[in-house]
Order: sequence, then structure tokens, then C-alpha cells
Amino acid sequence: MRKIKIMFLGCGFLATHIIPHILPFSKEIILIDRERIEKVNYENCIYPKGYTGKRKVSALTALIQILSSIPVVPIHINIKSPTSLKNLETKPDFCFVTFDNIEARLIAKEYALETGVPALFIGVTENYIYIDWENHVELPDSPHKIEKVKKEMKRIRDICSRLEFRGLGVLAAGYAYYAFTRWIEKGEKLAFIVSTKENIKSACLKRK
Repeated sequence: MRKIKIMFLGCGFLATHIIPHILPFSKEIILIDRERIEKVNYENCIYPKGYTGKRKVSALTALIQILSSIPVVPIHINIKSPTSLKNLETKPDFCFVTFDNIEARLIAKEYALETGVPALFIGVTENYIYIDWENHVELPDSPHKIEKVKKEMKRIRDICSRLEFRGLGVLAAGYAYYAFTRWIEKGEKLAFIVSTKENIKSACLKRK
């Protein structure tokens, strides 16, 4: 089994659901996030107990060390440009992008395209999961569009509890794992759009 160096851009609830599944493929894991854990994060995330107020990268490092002996590089940083990532001392073979804000996702996409690092973007919103690759992922590219998306995200957060997103996180992790293993084993890039509005319906797209 091929083992690679994997970077997580974002260490929130999606990352905590994905990481336990990809450990067998990892020779090193790099964790990037700027946030600290709030009490409510435990409603939809998988962190060790007792980390409220501490860095998310520290909590996720602890979880990985409980589950494996894989080396972890936790980096608590606010990413402001692709250069912030390119200046890191370590470069990954693969990235999972789970940032929950548009500006950080735009930076992650630019970084992936500039460096050639394969990056799988995973996102969830009310009743939907979107998983796609760096050169295909669609992101708003103007201040007006970004603001529009932010307002929609706030609306969803106001009407949905974090517990409601826990199931989406589990499901998104499954699809992300499948896309990742197809890439690492066969070199294929698969994207998914999943709706959970009534029944679970999914569309799979083959990317180049």
C-alpha cells in the first residue's frame, strides 16, 4: 500500500470525520487551521475531550496519536495567501481542503494550482455535499458573489443546529474517502454532488 504525506487545510468537523479513515495511507499528516475549539464544536466534531479553548490542530493531533503512530505536524496559522503555504518547510503529496470560509478556499485552490499538489475540496451545506478537485471546484470569484455566499451560509447556520450537520459530515467523509482511494490506487479523479433533502441521491463525475 502506497503511503503519502497528507495535508489538511481546515481541522473542523469534516476533517475529524475523514482523518480516521485515511490513516492507513499516511506516512505523515500536516494540519493547518487558525481556530480554537468551542464547546459547541463537540456536537458535530470528533475531538478528544477536554480541548475546549485549545487549538483545533492540537486536538486533532491528539486524536491521530490515539489512533496511530503516524507523525503529525500541527500548524496553527491564519492563511492569508498561497505564499503562506508555499513557505512552509514541508510540502504534501495530497491535500484535503475542508476550510469553511470562501477566502481560505480560494487561497487553497490557488496554492494547489500553483504547486501541482492534488487537492480534494469537501463542503457541505443544508441538504447537500459537494466534493471536487482543485482545477474543477467552483468558487465565487468576486466580492459581490463572496458576500452573497456568506449571507447564505449565515442563514443556514441560523436555522440548522450543529447536530444536524453531524450526519452530513459522516456521509461526506465516506464519499471523500472513496474519491481519495480511487485516486491513490488507480489515479482516477472522481467528484460527487450529493443531495439528502429527501432520500440520498448522488451524482458522480469523472475529472481529468
